[in-house]
Amino acid sequence: DEDSDNKSSTISYKERRREAHTQAEQKRRDAIKKGYDSLQDLVPTCQHTDSSGYKLSKATVLQKSIDYIQFLLQQKKKQEEERNALRKEVVALRIMQANYEQIVKAHQTQPGHAEMRVSDETKFQV
Repeated sequence: DEDSDNKSSTISYKERRREAHTQAEQKRRDAIKKGYDSLQDLVPTCQHTDSSGYKLSKATVLQKSIDYIQFLLQQKKKQEEERNALRKEVVALRIMQANYEQIVKAHQTQPGHAEMRVSDETKFQV
């Protein structure tokens, strides 16, 4: 009788262990599925089904996500280059402004030149 109790407790232990493993595996699969669903919702090129109307495969979702991230990185690089060019332009314009202000001050301090205009040649000496 002890032997049968031992067997039933062993079977029960194995069943519990198998059940725990099955639940853990299901939880892992659910987490992966949730991750793919979130990725598909976030990536614009994944938000529609394929031409046959079926849901996109996981491989397709991953590839489209990779493509989209590469596109975003290219856009970021272009925007950084444009921002740097604009910053350089701002620096150049500030230098020009300072030079024009100096020309105006110098012109205003010269006696008898109050009504004279600054010549184009003087303006472009900057």
